[in-house]
Amino acid sequence: SLQAPSSSSNNRVFTLPDVANATMATVNGITEFDQWYLSADKTSNGALDSNLSRNNFTANASPLGTGMTESSGVFTFPSTGKWVVLVQCTFNLAGNDNVVLYIQATTNNSSYTNLNMLVDGQTGSASENKHGGTMGLAFIDVTDTSQVKVKFEAGSIGTGSNVHGRNDMVVTGFNFIRIGDT
Repeated sequence: SLQAPSSSSNNRVFTLPDVANATMATVNGITEFDQWYLSADKTSNGALDSNLSRNNFTANASPLGTGMTESSGVFTFPSTGKWVVLVQCTFNLAGNDNVVLYIQATTNNSSYTNLNMLVDGQTGSASENKHGGTMGLAFIDVTDTSQVKVKFEAGSIGTGSNVHGRNDMVVTGFNFIRIGDT
């Protein structure tokens, strides 16, 4: 709250930010947001190192700020700070199978550690199929953009199962949100 001074000789001038020249995201503290998606099914174990695209679908606002860069499945952050990596994942499961997606990060641009495991599975006969999904997140302190990176790896994919990807909507997506300074 603001209160008027007790005498006119103590007048103070308060200057507020010019919101017309600043984005609401900057005013609220979020200066970076980017969304990527898997554009085709991942049918084998290993890194998601292809079929990754920035969301450019109708009405999408990605990216806000500079945005992430991606090379062979490795995502590089555009700036230091505290980042939330939020992943939504859709799985197609065949028979008695489960599928795993790991969120992995490195602080030395080399050795990756699993930060989160997204998993869905089923027990059933080989003739049963199921679609499932899950979400997970990692909270990452990006202290050096050349060293701290993130990637995603699929595991435990059996015959007929996959991490589901599409090229007309986001069914498996990766959201990168900078929420504060490091």
